[in-house]
Amino acid sequence: MEPKYTVYQDGTIAVGLFAGEKDILRLGLRWLRPEPLRGKDGQLQQTTNVMGGETQWFLLPDSFGAAVGRRLIEQRVADCGLTQFFDEAGFRAMVSWLIHLEELSDAMCY
Repeated sequence: MEPKYTVYQDGTIAVGLFAGEKDILRLGLRWLRPEPLRGKDGQLQQTTNVMGGETQWFLLPDSFGAAVGRRLIEQRVADCGLTQFFDEAGFRAMVSWLIHLEELSDAMCY
C-alpha cells in the first residue's frame, strides 16, 4: 500500500494521503525504518521505533486524520525548521482534503 500523495517525511515518520473507494482520500501514517546509531564506544547500536520496528502504513479515521493535518499546517506555518520535510503537492492535496471535510474554511490562506 503506497500513498497517492506524500505530505510529510522527516526521517522518523511519514504522512501520506491514500485514495480509497471512489478516490475518497484518507490520511495515513507510518514510522520509518530505524537507523543504527554509533554508541560512545564507537560500535553501531541497533535502534527501534515506537512501534517496535514496524514500518507499515496505517490509515486514520477522518477525525484523527483531520487533527494530524491541522497540526501539520500549524508546524509548516510556524516555520519551526520543518518546512524542508513537506512535499508541496502533497501538502496542497491535504489542505484541499481538509477543506472538503469542512475541517478548514476555504477562505483561510495556507
